[in-house]
Amino acid sequence: MAKTSKFCPECGADLSGNKICEKCGYDTSQTVKQKEMTQKALSGEGNPNWENIESFVTILGKWAWVIVIINGLVYLFWGIWDLIWIIPAIPYGAIWNIISGIAVIILAIIIVKPRFSNKCAARDWDYLLNDVLTLGNLRIPWMLILGIIIEILGKGWGGLPILIPALLLIFMGPKPYDWTTD
Repeated sequence: MAKTSKFCPECGADLSGNKICEKCGYDTSQTVKQKEMTQKALSGEGNPNWENIESFVTILGKWAWVIVIINGLVYLFWGIWDLIWIIPAIPYGAIWNIISGIAVIILAIIIVKPRFSNKCAARDWDYLLNDVLTLGNLRIPWMLILGIIIEILGKGWGGLPILIPALLLIFMGPKPYDWTTD
């Protein structure tokens, strides 16, 4: 037979066989670790699971610029191949592949590496969370905007190595992200 508490360890109220105190809301069924994680989340210290995903975000973010360059090279060569061998009479798709491939490679070298990948490698989460575009009262992280742009130019998979760490950092990061300037 399991031993149930008769009194709340927080306020001392009679539990009357309940697992949750009616007076203060203390849950006697939670483990100590669960209570610490709940308190941490409620205090505004960020997601308690961040320590479990931080290394993944660091590694993927650090190598994002290389993956983006590979994406650009794939579409650049694919566009050249199409232009030369497949459809020289109707080159619109091939030209778009070449233009987007070149644009993605340039963005990877000029913006992704210094502004995102280097910051992820250094674990400079404050910089990434505060490097924002402000539209009125709304704060939009540049890493999110950059990931969306490269996702469009990279044909669906080019921006993933930026978007995945960005979304994890925004929604499960070490600090809660504030979307407003207030």
